[in-house]
Amino acid sequence: MTEKLTIHKKISLTNLYFNRFLAIRYTTAFFLFLNLYWAIFLIGSLSIIALLPISLFVLGILTTWEQIKLYRNHCNKLPYARLFYQGLAIVLIALIMTLYTPLYHFFYPFLKQTQEAANVLIVLLTVSLIIVLLMLRKLNKIQHNQDLHFKRIQAYEEFIN
Repeated sequence: MTEKLTIHKKISLTNLYFNRFLAIRYTTAFFLFLNLYWAIFLIGSLSIIALLPISLFVLGILTTWEQIKLYRNHCNKLPYARLFYQGLAIVLIALIMTLYTPLYHFFYPFLKQTQEAANVLIVLLTVSLIIVLLMLRKLNKIQHNQDLHFKRIQAYEEFIN
């Protein structure tokens, strides 16, 4: 009976450590598909800039793989996730800066350059940038064990021991 309890405790701790990255996993999936759709539209428009979302998509796949490996080997440092979100931040800032310039058609050849389209894009890009910055902050807190989830895990470990 104590062996089953020990296995249960070990599995519970493994799941808690894995769930520590839950928000990052879902956000990564969101941006992964967002870049995939952007790449598909750019490829359909025969734009060479499609290489940008494709490279972000590949980096997102590496980030996803890194997250999957966390279930077996817990680690605080996620270099691919950090690189993915830093790259996204740079791209989003660049897209916001070029939104009201002639470069608009370079990044969005499948959209008309109207004020309404620009307003929607500025809102979407700004919200995306805020989310990316929040994920970078979360990654930093996790790396330094300053996140709330880690404190809960420590309390649980004290409780079961």
